[in-house]
Amino acid sequence: MRTYKRLQVLAFASVALLGWGSQACTDLDSEIFDQAEASQYPRTEAELRSTVGATYAELRGFLDPPLPLLEATTDEIVVPTRGPDWYDNASWQLMARHEWTPVSPGQINGSWEWAYRVIANANLNLITLSTSDLQIEGEDVLVAEVRMLRAFAYFWLLDMFGNVPIITEETPPGNPEQSSRAEVFAFVEQEILEALPTLREGNSLELYGRFTKAAAYTLLAKLYLNAEVYTGTPRWQDVIDATNAVINSPVGYGLNPDFLSNFSVDNGNDPATYVENIFTIPYDRILAPGMNFQMRTLHYAQGAVYGLNTNPWNGYATRAEFYNLFSENDQRRNMWLVGPQLNNQGEVITFTDAVDNQNKQLIFTPQITSLERAFANEGVRSVKYEVQTNNSRTDQDNDFVVFRYADVLLMKAEALLRLGNAGEALELVNQVRARAGVNPLSSVTLDMLLEERGREFAWEGWRRNDLIRFGRYTGDTWEFKNNTQDFRRLFPIPAQQLSNNPNLTQNPGY
Repeated sequence: MRTYKRLQVLAFASVALLGWGSQACTDLDSEIFDQAEASQYPRTEAELRSTVGATYAELRGFLDPPLPLLEATTDEIVVPTRGPDWYDNASWQLMARHEWTPVSPGQINGSWEWAYRVIANANLNLITLSTSDLQIEGEDVLVAEVRMLRAFAYFWLLDMFGNVPIITEETPPGNPEQSSRAEVFAFVEQEILEALPTLREGNSLELYGRFTKAAAYTLLAKLYLNAEVYTGTPRWQDVIDATNAVINSPVGYGLNPDFLSNFSVDNGNDPATYVENIFTIPYDRILAPGMNFQMRTLHYAQGAVYGLNTNPWNGYATRAEFYNLFSENDQRRNMWLVGPQLNNQGEVITFTDAVDNQNKQLIFTPQITSLERAFANEGVRSVKYEVQTNNSRTDQDNDFVVFRYADVLLMKAEALLRLGNAGEALELVNQVRARAGVNPLSSVTLDMLLEERGREFAWEGWRRNDLIRFGRYTGDTWEFKNNTQDFRRLFPIPAQQLSNNPNLTQNPGY
C-alpha cells in the first residue's frame, strides 16, 4: 500500500465513487434525478468536494480500451496472436492491419462509451453543484475542474471519431444531434478558455491528479497542435502561446533528471516527478485498480522473477523498426526488455512455447515473424512503467502520466519549426535530448522531431495523434500494416451507437 500521500489523493476520487459511481451510465437520455433531489445533496463541504470524485475516477478507464486503440493501431505497439492467446476475435490483428470495422474490435465502441461516461458524470456533477444550496469557498474551482474533465473526454472523441454529439447539463432528453468536428473543436476550446481563469495554479499534493492551470493550458496546446487536422486551419502561434503559459508558470515546471522515475511505482509520492508530470491519473492496486501494463507485456515465465502471484499475459510488444529508433546510449532505451531474460539465479529463463511445443530460452527478439502465430519470445517488451515487485495483485500503484513538461517543450518546438523558426525549435528539442543522455542535434526537421516524439512518449498514448498530424498514420506502411486508406484517420462511429441513436451519421469510408 501507499503512504498517506496516496491515500489522500485517492480519497478525492474513491469516496465519491462509492456514492455516485452507480449513477454514471451510458444512457445519456435517462433522467438521473429531479431538481428537488439535487438541491438536497450535497449537504456539507466534504460532500460538495466529493461530487467531482466519480468523474475523476472514470478517467482510470482511459487505460483500457482507449489507450490500446490509440497505440495498437500504430507502429509503436503490436499484439500478435501467440498460440491460444491474444486472438480475441481477431481484434488485435484488425488494429495492426488497419482493417477495423464499425463492429470490431470492441475497443472502438468501448472508447466511445468511456468518453461519454466521463461526460455523463461531469454533467451530473455540474447539475449538482449548480442546484446545491450550499455557499462554500472553492465551489467555482470545482465547477471549472469538472468542465475540464468534460473537455478532456470531448478532446478524445474529437480526435478519434470527429463528428460526435455535444451533450451538456442543458441538453434536453432524447437522441442528441451530431455536431461537426469543427463544432466539437470550438466547444472544447470554449470550455478550456472559460475554465482557465478559475483553475488553481500549482503542483502541490493537494492539486495532484487534478486539473490545474498548467494542465488546462497543456490540453489547449494539444487542441491547437492538431487544429489543422481537426478544422483545416492551423493554429501554430496559439500552440506557442499556450505552451509559453506553462513554461513561464510561476510553479516552475521542468524536466525530471531521472526520466524513468516519472513512471515509477511510487511516482505519485515522489516530489521530483511533480516538476515534470503536469497531469496524472492516480491508480492504486487495491483502491483504484486498472494499472496493469506489466501483465500485458511480460512473458508468462517472468512472474517469478518479479515475485508476482499471477503469471503475466505475454501480449503487448514493440516492433523492431520502432525499437531501432533508440540509439544504444539513449537512456530512454532502458524502458525496453530485449535479449536474454534471467531468473533470480542469474540463469536464462526457459519455457515451453505453445506455438511449436518446443523448449526454449527466453530471449526477447525485436523481430516478430508472424502476426497470427508469433512465438512467445518475439517482440520487445516495455517496462517504462516500473514493475511492482512482490505484488499479490495484477494491478499496480503507478499513476498514469497524461501530460508532461517534455511534451510542452516538443509541442512548442513543433509549432516554431512549422512557422520557420528552426533555431529556437532546435534548442527545445536538445533540452529533451540532453536529459536522455544523447548528443545534441545540429539541425532539426519535422521528420526528426517526429522520431524524437516517438522516443520520448512511447506507450504514453500520443503516437496515433502524432502520426496523423505528420501525415504518416495512413500514408506510411510498417510491419503487418499495408493499408493506406486515408479515411482511417478517423475511427468509425460504432455500430451499436448508430443503432441507439438514429441522428448519427457514419464517418466516410465505413
